[in-house]
Order: sequence, then structure tokens, then C-alpha cells
Amino acid sequence: MKRWFWTAGLVLLALAAILVVGLIAYVQTADLGLIRASEQDVATTTVAMVLGASIHPDGTPSDALADRVKTAVELYRLHKVSKLLLTGDDGAFHGDEVDAMKALALSEGVSSSDLLIDGHGYRTYESCKRAYNTIGVTSTVIVTQRFHLPRALYLCRHFGLEVQGLAADRQPYREFWLFTLRDFVASAKAWWDVNVMAPKSPV
Repeated sequence: MKRWFWTAGLVLLALAAILVVGLIAYVQTADLGLIRASEQDVATTTVAMVLGASIHPDGTPSDALADRVKTAVELYRLHKVSKLLLTGDDGAFHGDEVDAMKALALSEGVSSSDLLIDGHGYRTYESCKRAYNTIGVTSTVIVTQRFHLPRALYLCRHFGLEVQGLAADRQPYREFWLFTLRDFVASAKAWWDVNVMAPKSPV
């Protein structure tokens, strides 16, 4: 009896693992066709949405965040977009990502009138939801690192956005594989958030 109990438990655990892997694979592959190879391949639209990331203790953007902003600025210079939506933490959760993003975008020559700021994008889910429901964006280019793009595209498309994705990998990043593995786990949660239970904002 005891042996049967453990066998059943292992079978259920294996089935759960297979389900989770399947959900991750689905989220990671569902929108690969929406990822553009370069800035030149991006179809002209109005807004590039720059997703937040960590900042340094002195308030300056991390390498990953700086690359996201600079990649979006390149789209702006090429007239692929006319507005940048900077979405991330306003300091209420971790750090003031949007202020760092804004300062960098302005220093790169973007007009303040062409910046849309959303300081309540505390996670990717909120950024996508608020872009459509609160900011009024209907079509956008999502700018983030390649490991983050599939989940971001999946979430934003769920909220009704017409999306393209552009990777902002302008350099190698420390702990890249850790970020990638973490995003795989977050992909399963993204499926849960969309299909089972919407998450509450962390703030």
C-alpha cells in the first residue's frame, strides 16, 4: 500500500512537471513570428513600449535597462515610432525605473513631448494591461531583451495590443542564464495569470 502511494505521488509529480514544461513552451513559442530581426524590419507604428528593469544604487539604469531605452531611441530616430512609452516602477516597489529611463531618453535627444510615462508598470503584466486600458495604446513595438520578449508579447497580445517585438541585446549581460531560467518560470505564471487568475498589483 505504501509503495503504491509513493508510485502514485511520483506519477502525479511527473505529470505536473510535464504540464508546466508544456505551458512554458507554449508561451515561449506562441509569438515568435512577431519578433523582428532589426530596427529596419520593424513596421512603422506610433509607440515603442520600453519595459522597465533594475537600476543601480545611484539611480542610473542597469546595462539591460539602458540598452532597452537606447534601442527604442534608435527606432525613434529612424522614424519607425513617434512616441516612447516608458513603463516600469516609480519607486513604490523597488526603485524609480521610469525616472532613470526618462533621463536617459532625454539625454539621447528624445523630446519630452514624445515621452509617455507609466510609473505603475510594476511587472510585465501590469505594463501590458495599463498600456491598452489606461494609456490607450493599441499598437506598439515592445522593446526588451530577447529572453523577455516571448512572455511580454504573449501578455500584451492577450490585452488586445497589436504587437511587434524588438530585442535590445546590445551587449553580453552578467547572469544572462539566470535571467533566462527565471523568465521560463515566469512564463508558466504568465499563462496562469491570463487563463486562471489575474494577479494583484504588488503595490
